[in-house]
Amino acid sequence: MFRSHRRGLTPSETLLIAAIVAAFALIVVWRLVGDPSQDARRLTINRVETIMDALERYAIDNGGVFPTTDQGLQVLVTKPSGAAAPVRWNGPYIEGSEALTDAWGAPLQYVSPVAGGDVYHLWSSGADRAQGGKGADADIKSWDRPSMVP
Repeated sequence: MFRSHRRGLTPSETLLIAAIVAAFALIVVWRLVGDPSQDARRLTINRVETIMDALERYAIDNGGVFPTTDQGLQVLVTKPSGAAAPVRWNGPYIEGSEALTDAWGAPLQYVSPVAGGDVYHLWSSGADRAQGGKGADADIKSWDRPSMVP
């Protein structure tokens, strides 16, 4: 019977295995950590899309009428009272007021009605909280679909 006298791995085999494990670990860490500025942008885009869906459900329940600028987005969370209260509020349309802010802590901006045919405008001014910008600083606008790409 033939028995090998070799025990363990050679140094080159050990290095090869270590390199493979290190590469795999880097890929896993990169996928978990990602780019924080892009993560915040993705979160804000998701929130804008969630609110857009909620606004549509609100309008369906209220005969095609969207909340006014004065009512604001809070009407999606809690039923307003008084003369401006919707007739058939069937909410809450979103859970919690946190969804009404962008990932950088600023309130999402909402105007309705707007001139030019749009029913409403909903936007975030991005990480810099100023109009315009690039990357994480770029505005996210409901009426400008390319701005809603991460």
